[in-house]
Amino acid sequence: MIKHFIMIPLTGVGIPGFRGNDWYRERIEIFKRTTLKSLLNQENKNFIIWITCRPEEENNPLTLELGKHLYNLNLEYIFTFNGLMYWDDKFSPDFWSRFKNVARVIRWGWRNKTLNISLWQVFQDKNRNLEERLGRSLRSVGDRYLTYDWVYLTRLDSDDMLHRLAVREIQEVDPHVGALVYRNGYIYNGTEVAEYKPKTNPPFHTLLFPGDIFWRSDLHLNYYGDFRSHEDIPKLFRTKTLPDGRYCVGINDPKVHISTRFDHPFRCKIVSIDIMKGFGL
Repeated sequence: MIKHFIMIPLTGVGIPGFRGNDWYRERIEIFKRTTLKSLLNQENKNFIIWITCRPEEENNPLTLELGKHLYNLNLEYIFTFNGLMYWDDKFSPDFWSRFKNVARVIRWGWRNKTLNISLWQVFQDKNRNLEERLGRSLRSVGDRYLTYDWVYLTRLDSDDMLHRLAVREIQEVDPHVGALVYRNGYIYNGTEVAEYKPKTNPPFHTLLFPGDIFWRSDLHLNYYGDFRSHEDIPKLFRTKTLPDGRYCVGINDPKVHISTRFDHPFRCKIVSIDIMKGFGL
């Protein structure tokens, strides 16, 4: 018995993890017109959308409106409000990484004529209480799904997309201790689409958890081992590579959103825009 979650971090990613309600409203719209369309387009819809947010967003009217939208689409979904459920590599404990975090925030604030985050927030290590936050999220959800032998956890950012065949192919893999990874996909800026061939492992993977491990925060984190970034997955897990062309990186204004640039070095040749039909666009 397998339960498949597609986990989408909506707020709390990087620095700052929330950039005001105007930003949040636009981020939700990006999610609706890209990521959500790709999930609605799946051949196999036997999955649960798991959206993670900061505690501050739980009663935000924009969050409540998104919940109503998902409900009206007849999709199975859950929200948790304890931040990210995995290590945030933007909060490394070493000083140099934190210094770069400060520079990133200042640069973003200068570009956008605002700085709605304190330097104290930048320098704090939000990974220090990861197990506690993870435990709260797992306890709030677990009672409904404890009977499942295996949990498949797919990570998907809130502006990226999965091809209509992705969920079916993920669930066709027999349960085992390990991970499923995608290597090559596409990159899309709203008007053009190109092949995307990263030299490192991209942020599109599925971890296969035994059920008795997934719902216990200590065992859950121990299963991740030394995971610090999506690039670590092939180093830490026995991995199976799934077919190419099953993901698409969405491009948004990097001055406003954490986003890959369309002129990224991993971008390859431009291809037909018809490719996006497979992603529900």
